[in-house]
Amino acid sequence: MKLRKCLAFFVRDFLWDLSYPLNFAWRFASIMFTLITFYFLGRLLASGASPHLAAYGGEYFPFVMVGLALASFQGVALTSISYTISYGMYTGTLEAMLVTPTSLSTIIFSSVLYQFTTALLEIGIYILFSAAFFGMVLGRADLPAAGLLLLLTLLAHLPLGILSAGFLLLFKRGDPITALLGHLSGLVAGVYFPIQVLPGWLQSVAQLLPFTHALEGLRQAVLNGKGVTDLSFQIAVLGLFALALTPLSLAVFAWTVRQAKRLGTLSQF
Repeated sequence: MKLRKCLAFFVRDFLWDLSYPLNFAWRFASIMFTLITFYFLGRLLASGASPHLAAYGGEYFPFVMVGLALASFQGVALTSISYTISYGMYTGTLEAMLVTPTSLSTIIFSSVLYQFTTALLEIGIYILFSAAFFGMVLGRADLPAAGLLLLLTLLAHLPLGILSAGFLLLFKRGDPITALLGHLSGLVAGVYFPIQVLPGWLQSVAQLLPFTHALEGLRQAVLNGKGVTDLSFQIAVLGLFALALTPLSLAVFAWTVRQAKRLGTLSQF
């Protein structure tokens, strides 16, 4: 039964996306513009590349491509559930969905299946096009380690998206969690540059973010061929974030749903 419900959510979101076919073209164009922009930026920096890039193969373009690809994945984890909640409030379907016998956890995780599928496809496009047209070398990539890190990245960041959705459900306004984490990750987690160039205190802040460890692990798996054993620290950190935050976020979200039901605001937008 749960599998059928998950499939129904997936089909619903796919049909919704399919009703706006230009979205696919714009997403692809956005990826291509990003690839071209950072490819030429990488060429500009080639002669004076930072020694901090040596740990990632010495070139800026592969370094930043992995960062941008994973950043798009993180963005989906932080915003997809809030998007589902806001869409349900806007269309008036949220209340009907939340009063059904379907568990909250099933609704939450089913609501993001399609978004994460498309996010994985975007990561694939980033990496494969970088290799096919811009000279990025993938021969050393450890795919099992990369796959495990992507799964743990999802599990470590999805609870933060659930907390964001709870804030939106309760206050009907954009939450501060998504914006803060998005900007903080872009600044200190190493999307655009190695965190070693930051002041010491900012490097300490970076270590508190799961995205920092996800980026480091994925770069080492894709660019240097490091395996699961070599990346045990990053895997353990992401696993701890997931184990600690998932039950907390589900409990908080369940409480916000109860509050919204008590106040009669589930259908308000």
